[in-house]
Amino acid sequence: MEVDALTIVLTIAIAVVFALIQFNKSEPDIHPLLLEQQASVAPLRGEKESAVHRAKSVPAGSILVKAPLERIKTLYDVWQNGLEANPTGRCLMYMLQNQFSYVTESYEHVDKRIAGFGTGFITETNLKPGTETPVGIYAPYSQESFIAQQAFYRYGFVAVPIHDLRSSELLIEIANQTKMKAIVVAQKALPLLLQSLKDCSSIKTIFVAAIYISEEQKRIATQHGARILKFAEVEYNGCVGTLEAVKPEPSDIAMINFNTKSTSLSKGVVLTHANLVAAMTGFTGSLPGAKKFTSKDRLLSHFTNGDVIGTWMTSAMIFAGGSIVFPSGLMKNVLHDSQATTPTIFASTPIILEKIHEALDTTYGAGSSFKKAFASKLALLDAGRVTTTSLWDFIGLGEVRSRLGGKVRLVVTTNPTKPETLKYIRAAMGIHVMTTYGRTETSGIVTSRNMFDYSNDAHLGAPVSCNEVKLVDDPEGRYTSNDQPNPRGEILVRGPNVMKGYFKKPNATAVSLDSDGWFHTGEWGSFNGNGTLEVLGKRKKVKTDKGVSSPAHEEPKE
Repeated sequence: MEVDALTIVLTIAIAVVFALIQFNKSEPDIHPLLLEQQASVAPLRGEKESAVHRAKSVPAGSILVKAPLERIKTLYDVWQNGLEANPTGRCLMYMLQNQFSYVTESYEHVDKRIAGFGTGFITETNLKPGTETPVGIYAPYSQESFIAQQAFYRYGFVAVPIHDLRSSELLIEIANQTKMKAIVVAQKALPLLLQSLKDCSSIKTIFVAAIYISEEQKRIATQHGARILKFAEVEYNGCVGTLEAVKPEPSDIAMINFNTKSTSLSKGVVLTHANLVAAMTGFTGSLPGAKKFTSKDRLLSHFTNGDVIGTWMTSAMIFAGGSIVFPSGLMKNVLHDSQATTPTIFASTPIILEKIHEALDTTYGAGSSFKKAFASKLALLDAGRVTTTSLWDFIGLGEVRSRLGGKVRLVVTTNPTKPETLKYIRAAMGIHVMTTYGRTETSGIVTSRNMFDYSNDAHLGAPVSCNEVKLVDDPEGRYTSNDQPNPRGEILVRGPNVMKGYFKKPNATAVSLDSDGWFHTGEWGSFNGNGTLEVLGKRKKVKTDKGVSSPAHEEPKE
């Protein structure tokens, strides 16, 4: 039977109309009822306390989540899982110095580098593996700092990230507190380190991620009883006859984190392997099943070595056998880095996301087609839908999405991020966003906002599955658990992600970590009717080992 031209045209037209209806349907991504109660709330509560809130997956009476699998107990186990899952797959992507081309390395190759640097490190320093010896990492987020950190996990050393590369005072105080005997340093931070060596007498070996080290720099190091070695040479030499791993225990210290942006040193937070594995598990558990990380995912993160979120985000990607991008570190290259590497997961700070929003809005915001497309996508967002398949995604917003590489499916950030920026990412770019709240003392995570909660409410989401949260009354009566319409008080957190304590500060530890294992955050909060947490501010200062200071409060980074 012959089909005339009119029939063909009508069939195509019907198909197009049907497709447009499907693409532009306004059915929400999640049933609204599922957002009305996002936490599990204990039926009983203590005197002058709110009810304990948990993730819905771990109600009262059940055990908080510690690890993704029974056999995964340390960060060394996390690496081994990724290696076994994707041995020949892409693991690292990083830019060569002074070039705009990216190098890629497989899990098998990176594993050899980790063992090589670890072996070379032990040979050059004569430090004994498995002794929890602190080692500094005075370098930005890079392939060298990643290799070093993984090597320390493999051989039982403790990573001490120092993320402020401008303050000699912080460097000196951290080095002297921990009595570190070795440090990995970026080339740009080497001059400041050398200037500080006279006050850092414990440092004897410096591993520099650099192509060139001058004779003058070597002379200065020698003058202060230290040696300078090239990171790459130590790694290369160690690849011959690598040492067997000295597997850490879950209770072993993995990191001492002095996370501060001021000129005064904050307390060193002691985090174990178990703490950081629990934080990674809590985050991945908050991802919907279809959105979990896989070996096909690629993470581009702007969180530094000093941000614990960077550790568990990277660990989550490694566990899945996915790949990690190390960006150039320059704000002007943020979009270029993403376009060149096409990540699927984009983890970044609020300020960087807001600058991306500002730059894209300046470029595209005045166009009439963009305005129409954005307005239509905002309407879909208000109806509870984030999509990249609407008609407007094809004719008005495709180029906007491509500025992050075109493949980003999830943005992970912290609070506070401006609502306008979150709307822009979800509507104009069609990308889901998860915002998290945490403290360094809780391994960087306490709550996570539901990926499908697109409301403008200021809440921080519900507790993740590795910890529980409650509020306690203010002794002066400012906030109480009986407040209406919602209970208020100081935020307390308990779970396997909560720190071991503050480094060599038992008094400060006792102030912040009570006998029942609850960490007192020093921040006021409120539980909303749907079980989510909102931060209201910070407590008054309390006494610690060094006198009077804020109880570990910092601008939310983790």
